[in-house]
Amino acid sequence: MNQTKTVENRVLAILRACPRARYDDMVLILHYYNQYGTIRAGELPLETVIYNYKALNLPCFETIRRARQRVQALFPELSRTPPQQEISSILITVEIGG
Repeated sequence: MNQTKTVENRVLAILRACPRARYDDMVLILHYYNQYGTIRAGELPLETVIYNYKALNLPCFETIRRARQRVQALFPELSRTPPQQEISSILITVEIGG
């Protein structure tokens, strides 16, 4: 349970710092692995990261994705589609011809 809270806190920090990570799980995972791994996973071949994530003390992709979902449920402003602000009415008149 403690590890989950840590992953969620780290994901929250990344979502606040990098808006693009809110929309793309792979961007989020890359940021997570580069910031919190023992080595920069982004500089390793993907195959190496996939097969050795436990040895690198990294959570799996799915754990990070689920943490993003939980964080975005608690912080809707960090979600993929932030809540729409109230927009006042706009009237556009188009005149065609003379």
